[in-house]
Amino acid sequence: MNCISTKKLFRLSLLFAPLFAQAQQTESEVTLNTGDVITRSVVIKKGTYYLDGKDPLLPAITIEGNNITVDFNGSVLCGNKDYKVPDQFTGTGILVKKGSKVTIKNAIIKGYKVGIMAKEVNALEITGCDLSYNYRRRLQSGRLKEDLSDWMSYHHNENDEWLRFGAGIYLDSCNNALVRDNVITNGQCGLMMTCSNNGRIYNNNFSFNSAIGIGMYRSNYNQLLYNKADWNVRGYSYGYYYRGQDSGGMLVFAQCSNNVFAHNSVTHSGDGFFLWAGQETQDTGLGGCNDNLIYDNDFSYAPTNAVEITFSRNKVIKNKLHGCWHGIWGGFSYNSVIVKNDFGGNLAGISIEHGQNNIIEQNTFTADSMGIELWAIPNRRADFGLMERKDTRSRNYHITGNVFTKVPVVYALKNTQDITLSNNEATGYRTLERLDTLVKGMERTDAKPVYDYLPDSIYVASLLPGVPKRNVFLPNDHPQGKQSILMTEWGPYNFAYPLLWWTKTDNQGQMYFDIKGPAGEWSIKKLEGANLKSRTGDQLIVQKQNSKTPVHIELEYKGKSFVTPFGETITESSPYTFSYTDPSLPMEWQVKWFNFTKENDPIQQPAAFEALLKDSTPVKTATVNADEFDRVQGSMRELPRTHFITEVNSNIKVSKGKYRLDISAGDLIRVYVDNKLVIDSWKRGTIQNDADWHQEATLDLKGKHHIRILKVQYGGYGMLNCKLQKIY
Repeated sequence: MNCISTKKLFRLSLLFAPLFAQAQQTESEVTLNTGDVITRSVVIKKGTYYLDGKDPLLPAITIEGNNITVDFNGSVLCGNKDYKVPDQFTGTGILVKKGSKVTIKNAIIKGYKVGIMAKEVNALEITGCDLSYNYRRRLQSGRLKEDLSDWMSYHHNENDEWLRFGAGIYLDSCNNALVRDNVITNGQCGLMMTCSNNGRIYNNNFSFNSAIGIGMYRSNYNQLLYNKADWNVRGYSYGYYYRGQDSGGMLVFAQCSNNVFAHNSVTHSGDGFFLWAGQETQDTGLGGCNDNLIYDNDFSYAPTNAVEITFSRNKVIKNKLHGCWHGIWGGFSYNSVIVKNDFGGNLAGISIEHGQNNIIEQNTFTADSMGIELWAIPNRRADFGLMERKDTRSRNYHITGNVFTKVPVVYALKNTQDITLSNNEATGYRTLERLDTLVKGMERTDAKPVYDYLPDSIYVASLLPGVPKRNVFLPNDHPQGKQSILMTEWGPYNFAYPLLWWTKTDNQGQMYFDIKGPAGEWSIKKLEGANLKSRTGDQLIVQKQNSKTPVHIELEYKGKSFVTPFGETITESSPYTFSYTDPSLPMEWQVKWFNFTKENDPIQQPAAFEALLKDSTPVKTATVNADEFDRVQGSMRELPRTHFITEVNSNIKVSKGKYRLDISAGDLIRVYVDNKLVIDSWKRGTIQNDADWHQEATLDLKGKHHIRILKVQYGGYGMLNCKLQKIY
């Protein structure tokens, strides 16, 4: 990757824009118009500017030049007046083109795919800006079941692939940047950086986004201090599934080294800290995301890993890692230091496969299900280049001065050699050492534990520079714990607005709801498909009328002023309607499965394909509820795993209204409603990214209808998720 090459995404802007250097020279404040190019320092006249973001190649405002300060003076740049459709936001609010010493401050930018984008700008400063409520996809994963189309993938960004995710701020080849005192919430990605070095990122709040708080790619020597990056999460439902879907508070991918991450609050995110060395390292064994310092952060309550560090060499010191699947997942880590961390309530404290020469010292483990697990897979096939070029045995560990309290299994070691255990203390355990026969070379010392811990300076070459210190950690009275990750279709709930939250439905069809949000009064405005059972305080219970009628509930709130999930301010005592709608109309499916070959391939031989469906005997048939399809299909061993067809027929009866049909499937999918084709994805190779699994259609329906789904699977995972929901 040429990290200093000029990318020519926005050349069109120069064709349309007046230069402020040539106009309005005598005004102390200037107004904005779509396509303006700013080439000198200005103060923007405070106001709300609706600057169209429909053209993805044309930024609303361009800043170009050197030694420029643009004070937006609290002005709002809005790219889309239809603020309730953030998955349709496009365009860029501000583009900063090649230059030096450009400052942007006090801007509010919303309704765009990207709030601020900067390319090849040295010493850029972004301060005091609010870039919330920009692009985010509507999530398909529900309370009971995840949808694979929600998964993220950041493995490549050589050609700005990350831009498909949107961002509050996107920096490309911007060295020596200063990003401070900014807010990015209720979007998909906060700050995303590529090929940007020596930056200072501090005192920002990048929380409650549906994918990433801060992301870095091929970026080095940056310092990220005193930031809040809490609740950057997706793919989680308390009590049902904990996938994370590669969301994270901090993402560090592909050759990011010598960065400092210190004093940040990064809780309740898919992964707290997600580091991967990159495809280049995995293929060749060279490079990595090395020598990063991860110091004094809170990474607690991640559905997956508090800290994931793989294929690299790093220091993880003095962090809080509570209530996660793994406190630290360190696959193929080597020469790493894990010291003075606070582990608690994780399924596993530290888990490292195929690691070497790691120091695990002076950590505390409290009520983790397992303390430290180390292993290597015997005779593992070298399925990527690094394993062919490097010694990847699990070996050479120094485990010293750690304290384990009420950890049932303290050490779980498999196929690991040369481990030194010294000065550790364990109480309240069930199994001290769970070892297989391939563990060799263990040295144990029974001396008393080391309570006089070594100073941080032993492990931290230089402590942090003099930036304004803030206590960014969650106060004790703030909701905490994975049960406080409440996922809506637009991302994690931020506890700031009224929310009607379904908790359970019992065997008698009683549905239980909690009313979340600010204190105030609420009343029932509409109740469809259910009858009121009781309301007590902030709990509502209704009785479903039957199993086939979807439930819709609308409540009205009056109380304190708040901001809605789409950024709209509701003033004190103004009425606000919030609601619950069943995620899908119940549908009974008649399903047939068929094999196919090249002789009746649906693309190459469409006539033979139609004849196959009409005349041949299915491999299997079944009647299933739509929401049970994947489970039922997965349990059928007689079904083929490749080259098969799924045909679904379903009859429904609905009340008059507008409905959204969501379907996630591949490789090919067609959906017919009353013999009319409404979704047509019938071309191989169209699924390039996870989001491509999903298709949708908006339908006007009333009464009885017939739905037919044709799905063709050439290989891979045979997912078929389908939802039909009324739009109110």
